[in-house]
Amino acid sequence: MSDLEPPRRGDADRSGETTFDDQLEMLGFVNRSASRRGGRMWELHFNRFLRFVLHDYRDALVLSWSFALGEYLEQRGWRSSVTDTSVAELYPQHDVRLPLDIEAVGGEITRVLASLRLDLGDPTL
Repeated sequence: MSDLEPPRRGDADRSGETTFDDQLEMLGFVNRSASRRGGRMWELHFNRFLRFVLHDYRDALVLSWSFALGEYLEQRGWRSSVTDTSVAELYPQHDVRLPLDIEAVGGEITRVLASLRLDLGDPTL
C-alpha cells in the first residue's frame, strides 16, 4: 500500500482509521466479486431501478451505472417500443475513472443523480 492509497480492510491499520472499504460500505456499496479485468467489483443498488457498479483496481476506480428503464416505464404504466421491458436499460456512454478517494466516488454519484433528473414536459427539450 502506498502512502497515497487509503487503507483497505485486511491491510494493517494501526491508527484505527476507517478503511476505504468501510467508507464504500457506508455509502451503501457491497463487495460482490472479482472484476472481470482484475480487482474487485462493488455494487450499490440505489433504488429499485438504479444500480452503480464500482471496479476497484487498487490504483484507480472505474464507476458505471445502469437504470432499468423498461421496468421503470412499466411501473409508471407507460409503454416503449421495446417488447421485452427487461432489456431496456439506460447506461452512460462512458464509464468514469476516479482516484482512490471516497469524496470523488460520492461526488460522481451526486453528478449522475443530477444528470438523471429529466422533466419530460420541459418545453426546452
